[in-house]
Amino acid sequence: MTDSRDWTGVLAELEQAGWRARVVPVERLAEVDARLQRELSSGRLAADVAARIAADFGSEPETGVPALGGAGPEATPPRGAPAPSPPARSVVIGAKARPLTQGALTVGGERHVVVVPPHYAGYYSVPRELVAAVAAALAPGGFAAAGFSPPLKTLAACAGLASYGRNNIAYVPGLGSYLIFGACLSDAPPPDDAPWVEPQKLERCERCSACLRACPTEAIGADRFLLHTERCLTWVNEDEAPFPAWVDPAWHTCAVGCLRCQQVCPENAVVELAVAAPEEFDEDESRLILAATPSSLLPPATAAKLERCGLDYSPALIARNVAALLPG
Repeated sequence: MTDSRDWTGVLAELEQAGWRARVVPVERLAEVDARLQRELSSGRLAADVAARIAADFGSEPETGVPALGGAGPEATPPRGAPAPSPPARSVVIGAKARPLTQGALTVGGERHVVVVPPHYAGYYSVPRELVAAVAAALAPGGFAAAGFSPPLKTLAACAGLASYGRNNIAYVPGLGSYLIFGACLSDAPPPDDAPWVEPQKLERCERCSACLRACPTEAIGADRFLLHTERCLTWVNEDEAPFPAWVDPAWHTCAVGCLRCQQVCPENAVVELAVAAPEEFDEDESRLILAATPSSLLPPATAAKLERCGLDYSPALIARNVAALLPG
C-alpha cells in the first residue's frame, strides 16, 4: 500500500467479513483521549463512575504516536504477515453485528435459560478477528496490524462510523446497537480523506422517549442527554461491588448487561436481531459456573460453551448475576 486508494479494497474485504469500518490517522487518538479527559473532569459524572472509567482507559492523555510493538497481547500478526514495525500511522475502528445469546443452566434438576445481550459473546475473540482481517488485507503491501483498546464508542463516533442514542449506546447504520466494536493500529498510511466529525446524536432521539420510559432505574433522564451512568443496570452488574440497596431484584433480566432500552428503541426495530440457540449446561457444569470457576479450571468443552454464549465475560460477575436470576 502506497497511498490512500488502497484502503478501499481493505475496507471492502472487511465488509465481506461482516465489518463496517473507518480508518483515521493515528494522531487522532490524542483528540479521543482529550475528549475523554474533558468529560472525566467536567463534574457531570459521579465520582465513582469517573474513577472507574479513568482506571479502564488511563488517567492521563495519550501523548506521542503509539508503536505497533507495544499495542498489547493481541499485537502479534497472523503467521505469514510481516512483523510489526513502529510507529503506527493509522487506526482502524470497526463494528460487527452480534447475536443475542443464551445459556441454559440446570440447577436442582430444573432448566433455567439466561439471556446474554449482543456484545458479550465474543467480547474478547471478535475484536481479535478484526486485527487478523486487517493484518491479512495489509500483508501484501508489506504492512501490519496490532490490536489495542481505545475508548471504542468515542473513536467510532468521531470517525463517523456511529451515532449516540439517548441511552448513550452507539448505533451504526444497518446494525443498530446490536453490535461489537474492535480497533487496531497499523503502520500503513491513512487515507487522505479520512473522516473526523463531532460525535452525532440520533435525530430520532429529539422526538422519542421510548428508552427513557423503559429504563427501570431512571438512568436515562429528561434533564440531559448524558446518561446517569451510576444508575444504569449494566454499569451496576458489570461492577464487582455488591448490588446497591436501591436495585430491585425484579429488574435483573440478563446474565450481564441489560436490553430494555435497546429492545424498545425504534432504531433497532428495522434491524434483524439474530438469536442463538441456548448453550446447554448440565448440573455439574452449572455448579461450576455458579461457583465462579475460572475458565482455566473448567473442562475445555464447558469453557468453549461459555465463550460461545458470552458467559465467559467475568466468572465472578456472571456467577453473582446469574444467581440473582434464579428463583429463590
